[in-house]
Amino acid sequence: MIRLLGAIMIFFACSAAGFFCSSTYRRRARQLEAFTALISHIGAEIDSFLAPLDTIYASFDNRTLEECSFMTALRENGGVVAMQICRRSLSLTDSERAELERFFSGLGHHAAGGEAKHCAYFEKRIGELADTARSEYASKGRVCRTLGMLFGIMLTLVLL
Repeated sequence: MIRLLGAIMIFFACSAAGFFCSSTYRRRARQLEAFTALISHIGAEIDSFLAPLDTIYASFDNRTLEECSFMTALRENGGVVAMQICRRSLSLTDSERAELERFFSGLGHHAAGGEAKHCAYFEKRIGELADTARSEYASKGRVCRTLGMLFGIMLTLVLL
């Protein structure tokens, strides 16, 4: 009986590890989608109202970016510093992080029309990265879940 209980616990632990690995891919895709929405919001606010960045940041609300404390850091410190502060809580790759840092470092250095073009370029670029992350989640996430469960089944069979 104890052997069976141990085998069941190992199966669930391995399955949970597979699902956790899969969730990192999902979190990365959601964060990139949230950054795309943020860039779109910034571009629209600058283009329509010529609003200052502090006002734009204060008016944007996104649960995904709030959960990793990025929006708080953005409102207090600005984009580049917020990216560095939230480096560990964001599930982004180094190249994705570098693209976002390029966006935030170039923000505020152009006239209104130039800012709109800057935002449109990076909205498209980060959107492409989000599409790639979604497709990776679809394939790699499934692999992580499947391998976790299969590894759990194999260990369970070995223990029984």
